[in-house]
Amino acid sequence: MRFFFHLRDVDTYEEDLEGIELPSLAQAIVEARRSAREMVAELVLNDDVVDGRAFEIAGGDGSTLATVAFKDVVRME
Repeated sequence: MRFFFHLRDVDTYEEDLEGIELPSLAQAIVEARRSAREMVAELVLNDDVVDGRAFEIAGGDGSTLATVAFKDVVRME
């Protein structure tokens, strides 16, 4: 199944036009969380804001299936 990881932040929305083939929504969420962690690391290194950014995972029909907020992939304990 093809999933699209649209990137949303406070002011912008970047649509993923290519998508990625994954076997399930659960795998798509795992991949989105991994990608979000990599992007959070870059944001922190550049002293940029993390809050308000998220991946919206969409299916082939364009419907949003899940959202992965960047702030939720950072462990604070």
